[in-house]
Amino acid sequence: MENERPASSRAMLILCYLAFLGVIPLLASRDDTEVRWHARNGLLLFGAVAGIALVATLVGTVLPSLGCLYAMLMFFVLVLYAFIAILAIVKALDGQRLLVPAISKYAGRR
Repeated sequence: MENERPASSRAMLILCYLAFLGVIPLLASRDDTEVRWHARNGLLLFGAVAGIALVATLVGTVLPSLGCLYAMLMFFVLVLYAFIAILAIVKALDGQRLLVPAISKYAGRR
């Protein structure tokens, strides 16, 4: 492996994609731009999932007859989130970036 990272940096890269725990690497790794990018990417990904959950909950509250669709939608969204997060962790540990459409373009902004 060409890009060997210290164990603490690897742990931070894993934390980046574990929901709201991405705040820890964002605050703790001020000098590592790569970890900070992954932390922002992971937090934006989690924020997108939380936003979808909020909208789906509001729609489910207004239209209770769609309760079954709400459960199916949230199951699909959470499975997709878990898949993307695992893939992003693997790529981050390999020194690469997973670019998620409509989300990752904001990770590089300050």
